[in-house]
Amino acid sequence: MTESKEAMLARMANRIRQSLNLQEILDATVVELRAFLQTDRTKVYRFDHDGHGQVVAEASVPNRLPSLLGLHYPADDIPPQARALFIKARTRSIVNVSEQRIILNSLPTPKTTATRDLTVEEVQEQPLEEILSRPVDPCHVDYLTQMGVQSSLVVPIISQQQLWGLLISHHAEPREITSEDLEVVQMLADQVSLAITQASLLSQVQEQQQREAIVNQIAALLHAPLAPEQILHNVLEQAVKASGSSGGRLYLTSSDQALPAHLYTYGNQPTLSEFEQPDSLENHPLWQEVGVAPAPIDTDLIQQDKPAQRVVINLQQEPRLHQLIESFQTTPIGGLIVQPLYYAKEFLGYLTFFRDQIGTKSLWPGYEEADERQQRPRQSMAQWQALKQDKAHPWSIEEMELIQSLNIHLSLAVLQNRLYQRERQQRLVVEMHNQALSHARAAAEEVSRLKTNFLASTSHELRTPLASTLNYLKLLKDHLYEDEEELREYIDGAYQSTQNLVTIINDVLDIAKIEDGRIALDLETVDLQQLLQEQCFLSGAESRYKAIPLTLHCEIETVFADKIKVRQVMTNLLDNAFKFTDKGQIDVWAVVDRTGTMAQISVRDTGIGIEMENSEQLFSPFVQADGSAQRSYGGTGLGLTICKRLVELMGGKIWLESPGLGQGNTVTFTLPLNKLGQLTGDSVEYPTG
Repeated sequence: MTESKEAMLARMANRIRQSLNLQEILDATVVELRAFLQTDRTKVYRFDHDGHGQVVAEASVPNRLPSLLGLHYPADDIPPQARALFIKARTRSIVNVSEQRIILNSLPTPKTTATRDLTVEEVQEQPLEEILSRPVDPCHVDYLTQMGVQSSLVVPIISQQQLWGLLISHHAEPREITSEDLEVVQMLADQVSLAITQASLLSQVQEQQQREAIVNQIAALLHAPLAPEQILHNVLEQAVKASGSSGGRLYLTSSDQALPAHLYTYGNQPTLSEFEQPDSLENHPLWQEVGVAPAPIDTDLIQQDKPAQRVVINLQQEPRLHQLIESFQTTPIGGLIVQPLYYAKEFLGYLTFFRDQIGTKSLWPGYEEADERQQRPRQSMAQWQALKQDKAHPWSIEEMELIQSLNIHLSLAVLQNRLYQRERQQRLVVEMHNQALSHARAAAEEVSRLKTNFLASTSHELRTPLASTLNYLKLLKDHLYEDEEELREYIDGAYQSTQNLVTIINDVLDIAKIEDGRIALDLETVDLQQLLQEQCFLSGAESRYKAIPLTLHCEIETVFADKIKVRQVMTNLLDNAFKFTDKGQIDVWAVVDRTGTMAQISVRDTGIGIEMENSEQLFSPFVQADGSAQRSYGGTGLGLTICKRLVELMGGKIWLESPGLGQGNTVTFTLPLNKLGQLTGDSVEYPTG
């Protein structure tokens, strides 16, 4: 071996030892090889997993042979039996195109790999000497000729017992390759194989570290102090980017079957029609099959103890997606992968990733060149494009393992979140129950307090008229009166005290009946004007006694109500008006409300008035404006409560208005004008505090 050849091999060995970057090594290899052989173009051709290939490194002399860097070839350009021959022979062809001659070809009735005279099995079974002694394939000669190549040298690159690629030299003129040259090129190919092995190991370590970093990063996102919805969206976004996808979906079933599932999306998505639900994909049989089949589908691709994945590289060729294919036609999406989410045996949902179709037009710059020598490469490129049409970049084993790793962390986080939500819901339920119990206890205490006050007040109210009655009766019994007029005064006093006692007892009995729902109504058409006149007449004595004028203004003839109950309401309101008024006047108004269906009856006085914030309380049982009023004016505090319940039973409403303390009150209630109004319960909006 000459000194220059030894130097070239030494340089390559140094490059391989100094660098673990495979592309740098391949670029240096083609440069050194071209300088050594002094040929027009050297290149490295790498086989893909599916048998297709690509020119990944190239060195060439300007204006000699056109560039093929980046060119993709279909698998049939180098068929399986030819690839088997490369593996078996290790050293391959030296073609002199002008002489139609290939080294070691001498059989009288030769078979070639190009015409499929030889199968892969025959290549593997026949002696190497016979296989190597073959004529060059005619189509190979034609291909090289059209590319302007007159001399070709091809040496396989074997890595880990697999055909990784080819080291190729092309020359535009016939050129003899010596055995010594071939030996050097073979040694160079061996150095490249070593570099590929080293780079592959480094790449595996780096990819493993990268996957672990990505998984750790996503695991950290799952515990970020954010809302669960924001966390899951961030995780999906990061997972889509880490898996090299263009879009993704995270579908999580609900722990409560009565509640809908949650769907998170990021990036490119299918375009669903207005008639399709957002989760139409996840309800499709393709997803459902994966979801109910936790056992692995392809045991060569995934591990036994992890849920199955469904991978579709070409959506157009997946018959089960025909119903959904229109949703993808307007998108660049070409393939998808579905990862079911399980924790133990509990199904949690799906993680789906999309990949876009391969942009084949931009992968080889020579595709657009007008050079006739590129015609055959363009044909190869076109065949490769046809095979890759509508397909997405396939997911590698490492990428699928990454997605499975995400399943573990994501499922655990989802389950933890569900447990947290369940615990939170239970805590909220307990808090709500405690709050309800607290309110109920407060209400019971308030009722107890009011009833205590009521009993004290009622006892006082009962004792007062009862004591008066007894006093009057004692005076009468002992004949302690001087004349007939004083006798009548005592009898009237006893009578009035008894009436007050009866009124208090009736109030208590009425509110008891109302609370128990035992009060009955006798609804009929009532002459309202006559009723109000009679009520005002009955209050005439009080009006004259207190010198407080009482006026009536009635614009309504009839209402549909219970006459007795209306009298009871008016009696209560007029009694209150006179009780709390010392001067001024009292007016009674009856008009039709704004709806035209209800009578609006008001009793307005110029008495003590109230603060409006207390107005609603006055309609509660046992309540007066304040204790001082009750003490000053007496009464059980049931009057307005009874009025409110009776008015509401008759289909009306009641409310109180006051400008403030010392400025009088106006109590207004409504009643239906007719039976239809009573049934519908229409009424005006009444002011509130």
